[in-house]
Amino acid sequence: MKTETIINNQGEILFFGLEHFLEDIANGDCCFICGAKPNSKPFNDEHVIPDWILRKFNLHTKFITLPNGTRFKYGQYKVPCCKECNSSLGKYYEEPIRDLLCKPYEEILKELDDDFIRFIFKWLCLIFIKTHLKDKSLLYERDRRIDTGYISNHYPWEDMHHIHCIARSHYTGAKMDQYSFGSIIVVPTIQHESIEDFDYMDNEPAKCVMLRLGHICIIAILDDAGAGSGFFNSTLNRIKGPLTPPQLKEIFSHFCFINLNLKVRPIFRSKITNKENYEIVSEIPDLVFLFKETEQISSPGEILRKYLEQTTGYFKDNTEVLKGVEDGRMGFLFDENGDFINYLADE
Repeated sequence: MKTETIINNQGEILFFGLEHFLEDIANGDCCFICGAKPNSKPFNDEHVIPDWILRKFNLHTKFITLPNGTRFKYGQYKVPCCKECNSSLGKYYEEPIRDLLCKPYEEILKELDDDFIRFIFKWLCLIFIKTHLKDKSLLYERDRRIDTGYISNHYPWEDMHHIHCIARSHYTGAKMDQYSFGSIIVVPTIQHESIEDFDYMDNEPAKCVMLRLGHICIIAILDDAGAGSGFFNSTLNRIKGPLTPPQLKEIFSHFCFINLNLKVRPIFRSKITNKENYEIVSEIPDLVFLFKETEQISSPGEILRKYLEQTTGYFKDNTEVLKGVEDGRMGFLFDENGDFINYLADE
């Protein structure tokens, strides 16, 4: 469906029409927040992973490994952004989120009301869209003899339009109804000298994000209108302690599976009146259910196996464990009695 770009009374892009979004943001080099062209104002670009996280975990000179195997220094992992928008992102998102998430987990919970949860959700949308905008400059195949274009050429960018609208809602002042937000959980994690304090992963087809920052991890589905929480809530209630990286990846895999297999998806729309009043609204199905097993895309175990294979050490080469995970015979959250596996219980 063709949608038109809407300019507000101050001359700012309030809403990117789909074609405009695809041309200037998904495939162009304009500022992904305000839409300014590089030669129209000063640019200093935006870190994909926020700079305060890079400083806190000493990541500037360390490498992120991308799905195609490319290694990229975190400090150079940036996307086009004008200086003005870069500054506003720091003040609006990064400073309050840094101040909260650097506190002990118990103190975070005291301040983590519904408004702040939704604020963090918008922040995850921002990180997700930046991650995939960066893929515009990264080849799909590292072997240059294989001409398959850039990673981003393989994305259905139309499916990210809604997430982009949320990511820049601080700029547009867009209000969002309840179901324009997706599923999000915040859980404590186990810290140990053998575990790196930082991890980020996302799944583009499933629109899922996982961000682990030392003692805390946030996992979200960005476009499910909360369906994932509904399906997985009873399981989450059985978790009684901090989580290990494999346990977090198991939850993440379940979230990916749920969103990939929603039979009837929510629909999101932007409503704008008088070129000023902007609302993001949702249409949700009366009943939420998954495809039949014979129609489902993958399984939680198959998704989890993929992520375990990307790790080094024990899981990468343990064929027996990986096969058990894939078949659903083996997991990390619960034992054979259905009780949560608390790896701190014996300490």
